[in-house]
Amino acid sequence: MTIETATDLDYLIPSLRLHLGDIDSASYRYLDGWLRVALVDGLKELERWWSSRYYINTTTYAVTRNSSSTYVVASPPIIETRDEKPIILMASLMIKSGSLEANSWNTGSWRDAEFSVSNIEGSKSKQASFKSDWEALTSIMKPPTKRPFPAQRDIIWGADENNY
Repeated sequence: MTIETATDLDYLIPSLRLHLGDIDSASYRYLDGWLRVALVDGLKELERWWSSRYYINTTTYAVTRNSSSTYVVASPPIIETRDEKPIILMASLMIKSGSLEANSWNTGSWRDAEFSVSNIEGSKSKQASFKSDWEALTSIMKPPTKRPFPAQRDIIWGADENNY
């Protein structure tokens, strides 16, 4: 699934490419459509972190501000400059987690009497890159915590509160 429609996040595609090291325009590793998907999904994931600071329309992929949030700069731009890096980092994490999953089946080593082949170090490098992005993201933002819902009593319809 790629998103072919332009989004309000498209201006972040070059920054995401730079962050991923995908800068050779003659042989990009990632299609713009897949980077767009990562940016959209990254913003959706950050909704939990930011308490829905931004909304994204799932049909048009238009980004809007949550009127109940506080912003330093009035719109436009829709996305504040300080919020761009977390979106790029989250999109990068999504791309790298998919890449790690896809490559996990190809990681290994073998040896015979003459040759030895190993791509385990490459896998470790990818994991380190993922970890680096996660640490960068969590250094500028606090991840959401798993908070239980407030305790509520189950009330049986028509039952008196004193019958418990």
